[in-house]
Amino acid sequence: MNALNSASIGVYHIYISKAKIFINESFASILGYTSDDLNPIPIESWFEIYSKHDHQFLKQLIEQFTEESKTGFSRNCRLKHKNGTWLDVQMNGKVTHYNDLGNPEQITGTIFDISELSTSKNNLNYRYQIEKLVSGISSDFVEVKLHSLDKTINLALKKIGDFCQIDRSYLFLLHWDKQKFDNTHEWCAKGIKPEIENLQNMPCSLFPWWMRQLWAKKYIYIYDVDDMPEEAAAEKEILQAQGIKSLLVVPIVTKGDLIGFMGFDSVENHKDWHRSDIELLETVGATIGNALAAKRDHELLLVAKEKAEESNRLKSAFMATMNHELRTPLHHILGFSDLIKSGAISQDQNELYASKIYDSGRNLLQIVEDVLSLAIGNKEDVKVRQEAIRGLDLFVQHKSYMIEILATLNREKDIQLQCHPDPEFMTQSIVTDKNKINQILINLFRNAVKFTQKGIIEYGLSLKDGQLILSVKDDGIGVPRAQRDLIFEFFRQGEDTTTRRFHGIGIGLAICKNLVQIMGGQIELKSLKGNGSTFTVTIPVEVETVRHPKINATYLSPIPNYSNYRFLLVDDDPNSSFLIKNLLVKTNANVLTTGNDLEALAYMGDSCFLNVILFNIKAYTDTSLKMIKEMTQRCCRCAIIGLVSHSFLSEKEKALKAGCVEVLSKPIDTQLLFEAINKAIRSKGNGSGSCSNKTTA
Repeated sequence: MNALNSASIGVYHIYISKAKIFINESFASILGYTSDDLNPIPIESWFEIYSKHDHQFLKQLIEQFTEESKTGFSRNCRLKHKNGTWLDVQMNGKVTHYNDLGNPEQITGTIFDISELSTSKNNLNYRYQIEKLVSGISSDFVEVKLHSLDKTINLALKKIGDFCQIDRSYLFLLHWDKQKFDNTHEWCAKGIKPEIENLQNMPCSLFPWWMRQLWAKKYIYIYDVDDMPEEAAAEKEILQAQGIKSLLVVPIVTKGDLIGFMGFDSVENHKDWHRSDIELLETVGATIGNALAAKRDHELLLVAKEKAEESNRLKSAFMATMNHELRTPLHHILGFSDLIKSGAISQDQNELYASKIYDSGRNLLQIVEDVLSLAIGNKEDVKVRQEAIRGLDLFVQHKSYMIEILATLNREKDIQLQCHPDPEFMTQSIVTDKNKINQILINLFRNAVKFTQKGIIEYGLSLKDGQLILSVKDDGIGVPRAQRDLIFEFFRQGEDTTTRRFHGIGIGLAICKNLVQIMGGQIELKSLKGNGSTFTVTIPVEVETVRHPKINATYLSPIPNYSNYRFLLVDDDPNSSFLIKNLLVKTNANVLTTGNDLEALAYMGDSCFLNVILFNIKAYTDTSLKMIKEMTQRCCRCAIIGLVSHSFLSEKEKALKAGCVEVLSKPIDTQLLFEAINKAIRSKGNGSGSCSNKTTA
């Protein structure tokens, strides 16, 4: 034993007949023991020290005495260290003594700890394998088809998970606004609970420490979640709730911009990641980021292509539709005007032709207004003007509009109008944008009349839970299911042909939808081809609880009497001035006219005697607005009504701010003109006489 212990290498000596094994101090030290702890070792205990994979070799060595043991042997084995780990050793030996019968009696040999060498070889092999893995994953993305990108990403996550022996691998992508992120891809080992459904629309604000690292383009490696720093308390709580022990997260960056991150969770055991492994996984993240960026660029190109194609389609549809729709009423207007000018017609024919011209002109105006309403597409420019209106008044307006439309289109005999207002709603008042509600109703009703050859149109109006509900049901041709979304697009009528049965430019329903959305409501269509359609509009309104005073009935007269008021009409268009002056003739109004702004100021003089000024505003110039401001400063009692040759809300807003009490679009509707004048008179509370509170410019 002294000889054995003096050796600097591990030595063992087996007494076969005694079934005992002696080892020296170096041998015991290799296993973490002293020689006193192990000497002598029973052969049965010897098997406990060796790996099970080496038991067959030991049995042959001790019991069968192979030729190899007689001449000498050398073999790599695994021995269990005192701390429970396994050591790789090289075991050498040979039979060193035979008994009288010539059988082996003693075996002597040495062992060498080759763990470092084995570890080095294993590390080299691991490096080769993981580099091969990353190279293979990168190759998968080189020729990947965009439609199969998600499948390729999932496969990459699985390969990494299997090779690195982790429990979960995943991918998160940031929203376009960088405020939230989604778990888009996930792989889980067998028996590990998926988390992808629970990790959608996650606010970045919930992960402040986490996101700071990622925004700085740094990876996150946590060996033990329980040891996370205090500033990561929010993240620590979330990770612990998922049972995660260790994790690694690498940022996904493309073109210098963080678009997401790739992560790897260890749930069953802690995981030690080497820096070289992390660098390789960062390469995978960059590869995935480039692929996602390529997909995004491709999708943007497709969207741009679709927009270009849609723009061309809209342009073609617009030109074809307008070419037809504008020429038809113009043909009527010019044709009947030519007949009237000829003079060879009777009085009855003269009235008939004038009526035809008027109807065609109204039709042409509707087309022009619809085209201008395309500006509604820019919803930020559209303002919602809230005003109080009684349910009864709103219903009466709507019914009069519908009766007028039927009369104008000469459809009273073909279509029966049935109204179903809610009696309770008729007694209530609401606060909403009345003009937009009216425009929605008119477009829906015109659409119903257009597509109903003969039958009934039902109109409903009610109020429920702060929602105004308006419905129009017709007996028309109906809308096939495949075209229900189509009809709400501009220049669409279900059939896109220039020889369509039904006239119109195909934007009425599109305008309705935009108006409804602007007011925070919804529009719903129920229809079957050949069985009519029902459009239901739901718009949130405020229920008015305060009673409003009634409007003075004097101003509601169909033809008001303005004999006590003095008007000034400022318009440089002689035909327009002539028309408006004649519209006011039947009201007995005292009207002065001028086409010169400075002359208008001279009429006002030092002591203004005017009550209402009708002022033609030149579009897109500040000259008219400056003149209105000066007129307002000169006289405290003159009310100014602006007249414009367009219907753009932004320009009307400027005129109102300059001092106009109302702004009307040409062509001027007679009733609207009377209403504007009544409003102007009421706004100043004036009658005849001169201004006594004049200010100078």
